[in-house]
Amino acid sequence: MGVGLAAPAFLAEDESGSGSSDFERRPARRLEAVGRPPRERSRRRLRVLLVEDDPSMRLVCTVNLEAAGFEVIAASTGSEGVELAESEQPDLVLLDVMLPDLGGFEVAERLPAVPVVFLSARASMEDLERGRLVGAIDYVTKPFDPIGLPIRLREDLELLSEGGPGRVWRSRFGSWPSE
Repeated sequence: MGVGLAAPAFLAEDESGSGSSDFERRPARRLEAVGRPPRERSRRRLRVLLVEDDPSMRLVCTVNLEAAGFEVIAASTGSEGVELAESEQPDLVLLDVMLPDLGGFEVAERLPAVPVVFLSARASMEDLERGRLVGAIDYVTKPFDPIGLPIRLREDLELLSEGGPGRVWRSRFGSWPSE
């Protein structure tokens, strides 16, 4: 029996923004539709270190980020993420909070020179505040739109270059109680 090729499936909300109870298979969208403007084609690919212990979530993020032109380096534990961040020097770390060894907040504290965006089901105000305090520039809560993720990360990096981490945070969450 031969191995066939299949188009990648993307998990996302429907056009009305209301998702359905079952995951839907969607055809791949053109790269420009997921945040890769034509003028950026000649630039170096942005490198994202994805630290996520759930294999299906890692796959969904990797497929969508790579389809949008990012280079993805993946780790399944916090300690592996720290090692890869040091050796691979990514442009951004996309980091789960709940990991099997080092927690995401601890990982972020060990990576002060790399922009961190948390990707987590933990969405309390305390979790967001803790993410902000350990230096995260953004905090994406699960469930999220995986097709919109590359656009959001590009916007985060653009805002970061224009005005630092505080500008990114304020654009996503407005003023923050601790400011």
